[in-house]
Amino acid sequence: MATLYDVCKKTGLSSATVSRVINGSSLVKKATRDRVQKAMEELNYRPSHAARMLAGSKTDTIGVVLPAIDNGYYVQVLHGLDHVSTTEKLKLLISFYHSDLDLLDNLGSLCGEGRADAVILMNNSLLPPEKVRELTGDDFPIVLIGQKDETAKAADSILIDNVHGAHCAVAHLLENQPKSLLLITGPEKNFDSEERLLGAQKAIEEAPFDVEVSILHSDFRYEGGRKVFAEYIKEHGTYPDAVFSFNDDMALGVLDVLNGSDRKIPEDIQIIGFDNNLLARCIGLSTISVPMRQIGVEAGLLVAHRIKNKDAKPASITLQTSLIPRKTTRQKIG
Repeated sequence: MATLYDVCKKTGLSSATVSRVINGSSLVKKATRDRVQKAMEELNYRPSHAARMLAGSKTDTIGVVLPAIDNGYYVQVLHGLDHVSTTEKLKLLISFYHSDLDLLDNLGSLCGEGRADAVILMNNSLLPPEKVRELTGDDFPIVLIGQKDETAKAADSILIDNVHGAHCAVAHLLENQPKSLLLITGPEKNFDSEERLLGAQKAIEEAPFDVEVSILHSDFRYEGGRKVFAEYIKEHGTYPDAVFSFNDDMALGVLDVLNGSDRKIPEDIQIIGFDNNLLARCIGLSTISVPMRQIGVEAGLLVAHRIKNKDAKPASITLQTSLIPRKTTRQKIG
């Protein structure tokens, strides 16, 4: 069955423009209206009555679009969002995406069919900001979490200081001069992962000694961390002296592999994660603390402000990260 996104793709128009045509807006040029109607006929697209009624009207709803991943980070961010939405008397409509097509459909539905007054898009590594804007239209309120927008019609964004956090993590591991260091990153083209890699590389370059560095890409999941670490051991026939996992979930996968080995932590191998989630605190995993709940609070406040002030200048907020050394890393010798 055809979707709003299919109409947008066929016409090359944003969901906002297609939505205006569907709802008979007088602001749309006749040529544009004809183009959309022709595409709808060819695709046999039939907008629902509910979508027609919703589009163009205030819903007091914020759409939250996030990856379909079992990760404590998102739970904490959503707690922060829920706190603000309750205070602001706004509802949250949460949708998950597995692929770029899911993401496009979700954005098209929320923005074009009027299901939400604004959207918060979390940790999107599938679509660049300009593609998101093509779909939502320039005027639709959108806040990006974990993605920077430097386009002319920039969206608001909430970021964390990934570079500083990763630099602290690797500098801490290097205090005891390991001979080998493994970096387990998130997905390629993921903004947070790329920034953490920059911070890690900066710390490595500053070290007054040589260290053998290996970089493996994973997916921010427990199973992903477990898989790539097991593959590293199989390929190298040994263990690295230190591991920096770009989030805590993957670090837990590394620890799972080590449970079946004779390696002692942190004497033989040091491990540090990123996020400081609940499990990291429970098991004593050294990590970088991320203000996850505060991310949600700031995103909620920003989107509530944007709904009321659509002409305000784009805002970008960067929250700080900090080192939390625990049982899985050693203190500096001497």
